[in-house]
Amino acid sequence: MTLQDQPGMVAPNLGAAGTPGMVGAVPVVLGEAEFAEFYHAHVDKLLSFLSRRTGRDVGKELADLAFEQFFVWWQQYPEQPEPVGMLYRLARCRLNDYLRRQGRELTVEPSDLQDLAGGTDGDDFAAVDRRRDLRKALATLTEQQRQALLMKYVANLSVAECAETLGTGVDNMKKILGKAREALRQAPGMDAYNSAVTAKEVRG
Repeated sequence: MTLQDQPGMVAPNLGAAGTPGMVGAVPVVLGEAEFAEFYHAHVDKLLSFLSRRTGRDVGKELADLAFEQFFVWWQQYPEQPEPVGMLYRLARCRLNDYLRRQGRELTVEPSDLQDLAGGTDGDDFAAVDRRRDLRKALATLTEQQRQALLMKYVANLSVAECAETLGTGVDNMKKILGKAREALRQAPGMDAYNSAVTAKEVRG
């Protein structure tokens, strides 16, 4: 993908349900330099996020498609306060499309969040126990709570960006994250740990 390709792209249009759809391209509003700066600032992290579920090659294809659609959308809404959240929202839509074609669903498994344990590198018994206990605790959460934790602590988005990505309000996202963190604190076997999730404050 090159930034020069943008005028011919199709843009996502947010309907009443908040689901991106396809509409015709519109004249460029934002400059190519601004697009390039945004792309280079976020491409590696988005690629890593997608590759977790698809592998590197497919992840790159999906990331390119998400950026193409995002850049045209951004031309329509240059004043959007959470453009990163919209980028990830589009990326999740493309990831979901890909997984559906493979007969799979876009769900967050406890193993997708094992990085939340923090300090679990290595094969020592303490690290193994910590990962196992965290997976058990994460399995008690709702899918919505795991999705929120994934975007906040694995994708490292702000609360506002998480809200945009998952199509909800900021206040509701704070509640979802707060309940998820509290559920992890109270899960059997987790009271002995000071995990990355339980130690962090939910911030914007």
